[in-house]
Amino acid sequence: MATPNNRLFRFYQRIISSIAFYPALITLGLVLLCLVSIWLEMTYLQAYKEDLKLGLVNNAENARLILGTLVGGIVSLMVFSFSMVMVVLNAASSTLSPRVIPSLISSRNHQFILGIYLGTIIDSLLLILTIQEGDDINVPSLGIFLALGLGIISLCLFISFIREISQSIQVDFILNNLFKRTLKELKQMQDRFNSLSEAPRWPDDTGWHVVRSTRAGYFKAFNSEAAKGLLAEHDLHMTIEVHNGFFVMPGHPLFRLSREVDDEVIETLLDAFDFYIEEYANQHYFFGFKQITEIAAKALSPGINDPGTAIKAIDMLGVLFAERLKLPEFDVACEPEQPPRLFFRELDLEQMLLAVLGPPRHYGGADTQIVLSLLQCYKNLLFCEPGPETEAVLLAHAQAVLNQAMDSISQQPDRDAIDAAVERLNGAINHHPPLEKTSAAES
Repeated sequence: MATPNNRLFRFYQRIISSIAFYPALITLGLVLLCLVSIWLEMTYLQAYKEDLKLGLVNNAENARLILGTLVGGIVSLMVFSFSMVMVVLNAASSTLSPRVIPSLISSRNHQFILGIYLGTIIDSLLLILTIQEGDDINVPSLGIFLALGLGIISLCLFISFIREISQSIQVDFILNNLFKRTLKELKQMQDRFNSLSEAPRWPDDTGWHVVRSTRAGYFKAFNSEAAKGLLAEHDLHMTIEVHNGFFVMPGHPLFRLSREVDDEVIETLLDAFDFYIEEYANQHYFFGFKQITEIAAKALSPGINDPGTAIKAIDMLGVLFAERLKLPEFDVACEPEQPPRLFFRELDLEQMLLAVLGPPRHYGGADTQIVLSLLQCYKNLLFCEPGPETEAVLLAHAQAVLNQAMDSISQQPDRDAIDAAVERLNGAINHHPPLEKTSAAES
């Protein structure tokens, strides 16, 4: 059942990522400010206009000229500014990854600047409409003064915009933003687990009631706030069987409930799932991992041929994986001072390593520097002192890097450098036998 809460949740998910959301709010606010200034001037300030000539325009012809010039100038600024945005999006799509475009479009700074531009234009047009032919008495002097102030602010924002747009086209800037947003998501998840009085466990849901999906799409969000209240009301526990970003087909097992309930409750819970295409790093940390690794894979393509970017991306992924090792392979949502009732399944470490570090290994397996970076990444993760099972997973993926390198790299200096990296990696192993060097494997 499509409840108002779930409809509002889906509407919120769409609108906060829309490029028109903040501009619409800012424009509305500036229009209200313009109307308030006109009302104040006509109601209270009319008697004082003769005494306040400094900075105020009292001639109708001059007022129209100033406002018309302001509208034309801001329109030109807006056209130029967002032509540059399109250039940046095109460059990002062709040289980085189309996956980063939604994040660039939803940039709060760009939306704020667009809102100021639109608000200034609409305010100026409204003020022009209030000026009557040959009427110097009802010239909205205060509104014109505010419009001139907005015009000056728009010029300052244009300078700021040029600076930011020149940074936005740089791969280091985009990678750094993705890294910081993903790291923030991981830290927030760690804080959520640390705030619990007792470490939660994934419940034994083997015999629980299975509910299958009725829709198709990429699972990207879940209205946990509404679901928590419903689960508490009916004394239920719930485990979501798919991870964020999973493509769900109708009939696929979607979640389990601790007992059977009526169809109305199930339909309400099904309606709490949101499916859409876009991926934002500030919605789930896995989306940030994916975007960074796609930038690395694109950098290793023959058309781009930028191994330096791929190495930087691998180093960032190593730091993010070190934070991921501190988390369990599930997430929870619970009310304060209450045990969790809602559990989210996450990709396990092996699946994440395959999805995130697999593409750089595949496309850069013949590049010695990429191989060395991957081995260093696994060595750094081993220094995080993982348990025996986690260490086995890390060593298996490090061995896959070595196997691909042995098939693709034959020059002795390159192999010597790889053997030295393997020796350093072996020094971080605590629970398993060391990996064989390429020279030992050949013999």
